[in-house]
Amino acid sequence: MQLRGMSGGAGMVFDRFKSWRNSQTKGKVCPSCQHLNQEGTKVCTRCYYQIDKAAFEQKAILGDEESTDLLDELMSSMETEEARDEVMPSSFAMDDLTVEVEQYGESEDIVLNTKPDFDSMTNHEENFEEEYKLTSDDIPLYVNKFEVPETEQYIVEENKKTKIELIHPNAETAENVQVVPASQVLESNGWSGQNETSIDDPADFDGDGKVDEYEAAFANEPEKTPQAEPIPRAPSIPIPRLKAEPVVEDEKLQNSSDTVREVPSAPNLNFEERPQEEQLFSENTTFWPWLQQEEWAAPEIIKQLQSAIRSAKDQNTAQATVLLDEVGPHLGNRTSLVYSVARLLISIGREREAKKMVELAFEANPDDPDISRARDKLAS
Repeated sequence: MQLRGMSGGAGMVFDRFKSWRNSQTKGKVCPSCQHLNQEGTKVCTRCYYQIDKAAFEQKAILGDEESTDLLDELMSSMETEEARDEVMPSSFAMDDLTVEVEQYGESEDIVLNTKPDFDSMTNHEENFEEEYKLTSDDIPLYVNKFEVPETEQYIVEENKKTKIELIHPNAETAENVQVVPASQVLESNGWSGQNETSIDDPADFDGDGKVDEYEAAFANEPEKTPQAEPIPRAPSIPIPRLKAEPVVEDEKLQNSSDTVREVPSAPNLNFEERPQEEQLFSENTTFWPWLQQEEWAAPEIIKQLQSAIRSAKDQNTAQATVLLDEVGPHLGNRTSLVYSVARLLISIGREREAKKMVELAFEANPDDPDISRARDKLAS
């Protein structure tokens, strides 16, 4: 029994190893269609994928002649399939039709399945409606000219007139009423009017009904009012009177014509700051059609020019002009932007400025390849 058990266990272990060995199939799996190819194959037999090369290194294996041969074979197979499907003609002749007719017997009687219908052979006359003429008998006895629909009448109830009595006071008013100035009347809300009591004593500031010594001291202290100083009267000064004397203009004109004044020569002033100003002006003026200022960074200039080009493509000339004039004074000495700026100027209708800019740039930098290339492109 023990030997049998051992032999059975060894057989199970062997079967496991056998199944594991069989599961590892030999061959190459295509990464495109997952087809198992034999070892050593470089091209998949199903999808013609080159197994030993990456996806971006794949090349067309079939040549032009082989591809045309495949197309010809496919077309020939389609033509053979169409030839097999025979199309039945829509009409046929009597020669193609075979009719079996029994031979007549000795009797000359003819037997028909249905009786001949002569009614179908006759033309049926169309039934025309007769014209009817109205007579006096057709007049109705009672004629309703207008039919008015019956509507329900709503009865409107009138409100009865009632007398309303005036509001009577609950208590009688006092005969002697103490008049209080408006400055001493406190503002009272509707819900706190019952709890508030009127202040009879003006010295009771806190309203507790008792006058303390502090309140009495403030009440007895006389109010100090600043005395206004009298304004002095304005002094009475007599108004001065001006005496006008006549001026003779003829005498002055004669005197001026007789004596000719000599005009002094202009002094030669040598300013030391003038060459510095001219030098600054010459630095600011370049081949660009804008007066150059502080130079912007390259990414900011490229971003601004790209947005201007998009506006020009969308035929938004106003937006493109604003963007270009905004970035123009900050281009600096970047000769690589001459062509793009010139194209933008031409697209917004400033062709003369573009040509002048390219010519000035070529005169200033004749050996620059970017400027010469831009000049050749615009000239062509």
